[in-house]
Amino acid sequence: MNPNPPYFATIVIAVVLMVIGLSLEGSLFSIATLNQVLGDALAVVGVKATLELARILIIASPTLLIIGSLVRGI
Repeated sequence: MNPNPPYFATIVIAVVLMVIGLSLEGSLFSIATLNQVLGDALAVVGVKATLELARILIIASPTLLIIGSLVRGI
C-alpha cells in the first residue's frame, strides 16, 4: 500500500480540529472567543463543550490525516 498525500481540504479540517481541541482543553493555549462561540453552537445541538470533547478532537485530527493518506479520495 502506497500512502498518498492527503487533500488540502483534509489538512485544513485536521488543523481546525486540532486548534479547537487544544483551545477547549486549555493546557497549551486557550482562545476565549472560540470557546464561547463553540460552546454556544454546541448548546443549540444539546452537546456540552467538555474536556472529553476536546480530547476527542485532538485525537481525531491526526487520525483524519492518517486516513486521508491511506484512503484515496479523502
